[in-house]
Amino acid sequence: MAKNCERCGKKLSFFSPDNLCKECKSALEAEIAKVENEIIENKAVSDQQLEFLKQQKKGSSIKQYFRIYNQFEADKELEEAEIETLKKIQEAFNLTNEEVKFDEKVRPYIYFNSIQTGELPTVDLQIEGVGNVVLRKGELVHFADKAILKEMKTINLGYRGGSQGVSIRIAKGVRFRVGAHRGHIAKEEKLVETSIGVLIVTNKRLFLHPFAGHKPLSIPLNKILSYYCYKNGLEVYKEGREKGFFFGLDNSSSPELFGLCLGYLLGS
Repeated sequence: MAKNCERCGKKLSFFSPDNLCKECKSALEAEIAKVENEIIENKAVSDQQLEFLKQQKKGSSIKQYFRIYNQFEADKELEEAEIETLKKIQEAFNLTNEEVKFDEKVRPYIYFNSIQTGELPTVDLQIEGVGNVVLRKGELVHFADKAILKEMKTINLGYRGGSQGVSIRIAKGVRFRVGAHRGHIAKEEKLVETSIGVLIVTNKRLFLHPFAGHKPLSIPLNKILSYYCYKNGLEVYKEGREKGFFFGLDNSSSPELFGLCLGYLLGS
């Protein structure tokens, strides 16, 4: 069956991968580029523009989303208008948070902008695979993510044998043994996984809501002495406890978001 260009009706090769002729494809790409530039310049997108951009394939839509994002974020900031525009494009293109790396690229700016206005975002805590989270009266959840709790433990490496030493002849019938010592127990300090669940920060505490079979952990905000954010997790020191708690986090943006929340809540 013959194929025709969807725009001008020109006959296409049977083996053509597109539904547009070369001329119409170039014209469409130019129109898309024009609309993209308008969105970047105005920091806004209309319903009409979104309907027009939906003509693209999903792969092209994702690339366009990131082109717009990169232009918005070129100054290392994302304004409220820019964030709203990106959200509308994501929704119109039916793109998932994973496809646009929303948690990594956009969510931190949402929290930062909110803090600048004197408040923290709150989230509706609905996490698949865990039981109901019981919150205290007046408690608001600001952020949550799956985490592995690790604590510094003393590990027994086993018994290390002693030595009988060396026997030295001092005189006829008299010998003296030197270097003899008894064995000892070898130990080592090591981070050990002690629980797994969902780490939650609220306006009252930081707590780990555990998966089935694991232990919970709750640290009131006024008991937190210090905290440190790393690329792979969050380390917290609690008043009255010498050793810290380390929460391993898979999402690369989560340590930063927990840090932003704690920094605001603790006034640091």
